[in-house]
Amino acid sequence: MNHLHIRSVYSLLESSFRLEDIIDASIRNGFYHVCLTEHNKMFSTMKFWNLCKEKGVHPVIGLETEVMYNEKEFHFICLAKNDNGLKELYRISSEKMKKESSLSFEFFVSHTQNCVVLTAGDFEDELGSYILHEKDEDILSFVSICNDSWQDFYVSIAMNDSSFHRQRNGYLKMILSNQYKTVALSRILYEKKEDVENLKVLRAIEAQSYLSDQTLDVCYNRYFRSIEEMKQLYDLSDLEASDEICLKCNVQMAFSKNSLPLFHNKYNVDSKTFLTNLCKAGLKKRLNNEIKEEYVNRLQYELNTIISMGFTDYFLIVWDFIRFARSQNIMVGPGRGSVAGSLVAYVLGITHIDPIQNQLLFERFLNPDRVSMPDIDTDFPDNRREEVIQYVIEKYGNQRACRIVTFNTMKVKQVLRDVARTMGLSVRKVDELIKKIGDEQSLKELYQKNISFKRLIDQDKQFHELFVRCLPLEGLPRHASIHAAGIVLSQQDIVEVCPLMELDDHSYACQFTMEYLEPLGLIKMDFLGLKNLTTIHQIVKTIEMEQHKTLDIFRIPLNDSKTFQLLSHADTVGVFQLESQGIKQVLLKLKPNKFEDICAVLALYRPGPMHNIDEYIQRKNDPSKIEYLHPLLKPILKDTYGIMLYQEQIMQIAQVIGQFSLAQADTLRKAMSKKNKSMMDSFHIQFIQGAYQKGISKKCAEDIFSMMERFAEYGFNKSHSYAYGLIVYQMAYLKTNYPLVFYKCLLDSVISSQNKTMEYVYECQRRKIPVLKPSVQESNEWYTIEKNGLRMPLQVIKGIGKSVYPLLMEQRKQAPYQNFIEFIVRAKSIGIEDSAIKLLIDGGALDCFSYNRTTMKENLQNVLNYAHLVCTKTSEGIVLNYDIVSCPVILNHKENKMESAQREFDVFGFYLEMHPLKELRKKYPKAIPISQANAIQGYMEVLGKVSGYRVHKTKTGEWMCFMSIEDEKGKMDVVLMPKLYSIEKENIAKNRFVCINGKKDRPQSILARNVKWIDIEENK
Repeated sequence: MNHLHIRSVYSLLESSFRLEDIIDASIRNGFYHVCLTEHNKMFSTMKFWNLCKEKGVHPVIGLETEVMYNEKEFHFICLAKNDNGLKELYRISSEKMKKESSLSFEFFVSHTQNCVVLTAGDFEDELGSYILHEKDEDILSFVSICNDSWQDFYVSIAMNDSSFHRQRNGYLKMILSNQYKTVALSRILYEKKEDVENLKVLRAIEAQSYLSDQTLDVCYNRYFRSIEEMKQLYDLSDLEASDEICLKCNVQMAFSKNSLPLFHNKYNVDSKTFLTNLCKAGLKKRLNNEIKEEYVNRLQYELNTIISMGFTDYFLIVWDFIRFARSQNIMVGPGRGSVAGSLVAYVLGITHIDPIQNQLLFERFLNPDRVSMPDIDTDFPDNRREEVIQYVIEKYGNQRACRIVTFNTMKVKQVLRDVARTMGLSVRKVDELIKKIGDEQSLKELYQKNISFKRLIDQDKQFHELFVRCLPLEGLPRHASIHAAGIVLSQQDIVEVCPLMELDDHSYACQFTMEYLEPLGLIKMDFLGLKNLTTIHQIVKTIEMEQHKTLDIFRIPLNDSKTFQLLSHADTVGVFQLESQGIKQVLLKLKPNKFEDICAVLALYRPGPMHNIDEYIQRKNDPSKIEYLHPLLKPILKDTYGIMLYQEQIMQIAQVIGQFSLAQADTLRKAMSKKNKSMMDSFHIQFIQGAYQKGISKKCAEDIFSMMERFAEYGFNKSHSYAYGLIVYQMAYLKTNYPLVFYKCLLDSVISSQNKTMEYVYECQRRKIPVLKPSVQESNEWYTIEKNGLRMPLQVIKGIGKSVYPLLMEQRKQAPYQNFIEFIVRAKSIGIEDSAIKLLIDGGALDCFSYNRTTMKENLQNVLNYAHLVCTKTSEGIVLNYDIVSCPVILNHKENKMESAQREFDVFGFYLEMHPLKELRKKYPKAIPISQANAIQGYMEVLGKVSGYRVHKTKTGEWMCFMSIEDEKGKMDVVLMPKLYSIEKENIAKNRFVCINGKKDRPQSILARNVKWIDIEENK
């Protein structure tokens, strides 16, 4: 016998049975056939198929679903007999995964003719009701209709482990009286009997309820039963029927491979001719009609390769959507990944890096010796990427251009929060546990390695129960999501090889995750949203508007000395990929003075090649230290000062020294990076022989091959480095030459992030660019350039969202606000809440009315009372009648600067104008600003606010602390050695103010001798 109903975790919160465990349990219990019947979804099909093949068992693929017949719901299980049956299941699942889905009996019958069909046996549908109420005629009528509808139809005798269901099934078999086929069915949702507790938690998570909820849809005793248990529960004939069914199910997955859509051009010429003509025209444009033989030959070689490998339409499709983007004034990135090595991509405008000039290799992108799909990923501004995706979906149809599913899983923090919620634990209590989590990747690792986490689990009964409940659920898929960038394209409807799920009225997603798509012939393209492209585009647009000049960002000079000066000073706050402290240190040492240096920094600043940074810098600064194992290596390695840095260099060395073709060289590169020993051994012999023919000694050739092997482990893709290096340079160029516009757009891009806004505001202040506080009179939706400074928008104030600032701006269009009282009246007339007005005062947005903030806060209630009286409701809306009552008198109050500074911090998340340290310096005259302290060495005193801290265990087992402090314009690290830390550890907290006395003998770091904590309340 065999089990014909099993749901896995991919039925999403309906089962706790993992696919691997289903197969292992089947093998352990002597089952050769393994059946999977997810509920409406087929997310797991490919993974299940592959696992079964790996384990040597026979996969039976099914689906459980609901069908409407005569306006009543019936439940079925259908099992694919062959590949056509599997396609039918894909259709059924795709229908059920629509937002509003109702499957008619007629549709269901017509799309399951290649399936074995069973009643679901759950006793929860109309047939179950007939059985429970002994409606003989209705049962026989419906079973007869089903039997006539399918060649292989069975009535399920299900859940005989329940005495009640066993009695009902006895009645059912009696009235069927051997006229219709029956089969034993044990509905399975988990592996072991006790695993019902796991299912209970999952059902509570889905219902957003508690474990104590008696209405939870939990099925008991739905565990994986052994053959012996099944024999005790079911008739032998019904058990044998399950074997009979499994033998009928022989899916092969032998689908004809899908392919890309054909690209149709308006000239009605074939794709080969159209692509060739486009490339020739593009080459003329790129070279300004000065055609060079090297380019012509390279272009012809690439075209021949692309056409022979069948990728002509692929390039045309990419060219087309990039052309569309540019026609809509949507910026497109200069390239991404290895495609920058293609001259075809360059002349089509897909990339903007000349591969010949920069020694980039086509074979790194497309290897004619290794047939694999090309991979062109494209960057778009993150705020307009969706327009390009919709263009592609509309052009090729939403059944042939689809998104890709992905899954949010219950990782450590997620599973703890989810399960805690079902247990009724408070968020505050769970946070106590969550805060203990560090870099650990699993609950077991946490418990084994994190002492404070383990202590909480062991000492608190609720936490212990939580931990035990979470362990079996960790890593389970929680809900389906959508791959951020991927789109799948197909010449035929995708549902022929993959089930779909509806996202909205216009788009669908494949139910299979991306790793299973290419074997089906489905081609994935990534449309990536890059925030920095959005910023660059906004800067260029703003320059055009503010300065009335056109700037083509792809035609800026790549040798701007001021730009390289900025990079050499590591003045790279806001510059793409160059903002971390570590990479700034590299820039300070390396001092880039050419574009290639920028690309090298991106390639060097990664875990593998980092150890080469110092040697690279030394060789750059002192050419006498550059060495080559052989003179033939010099042309290849000269740009990187004799150091192998890029994968393309390894390929070039294999070509020049070992006399490999570039296609062979790419295969060698891949073998080296994957450490494929058998392939490397074969190539090693070929390399030594090729070198010998060039007159290179065996020892020298061995040394070169060994060096290649060593560097191949972490060699970087040069094409990608050069493409992204261009974005880096563009941002650095814009920052250097258009700083005001740069910071305006940079601040706009982080408007929802307090931390980034603070960082960039302080950066502006450091560079003497005034950042003006928000103003109800002057502020707009975004930052604006005003008087060689930047005016903040109202929405920067926490709590002033789209329900407030657009109304105030619209009201201001009618007439400027006259004074504080008139503003309050008009604000109340358009429904602005009192709390929002208080936030505007705290953020300085009403400072334009010439009262200090304390005065406005103290008088606010009187003015609000006045506003309430003068705002009169009429049938035509609110009418302002100032004659009803006299205007209130504003009583002046002295400003409490420390209190106002704290309120400013509360609404911005940082101090803008009223930094408390300005006042505190009066009480600590010896303390110097951090920016000044960072420029000198020796003993000193500094004031700052704690922005973060971390503890570290010394070799002797003692704890010490690294604390970060900041003031108005600078940041510094403070080191507290074990003795001082033991005294101060209870006082250390983020956002506390502190005075540090100590010695500074390292850049941006002071060793504390004395710490004094400052209470702001006492200093008000």
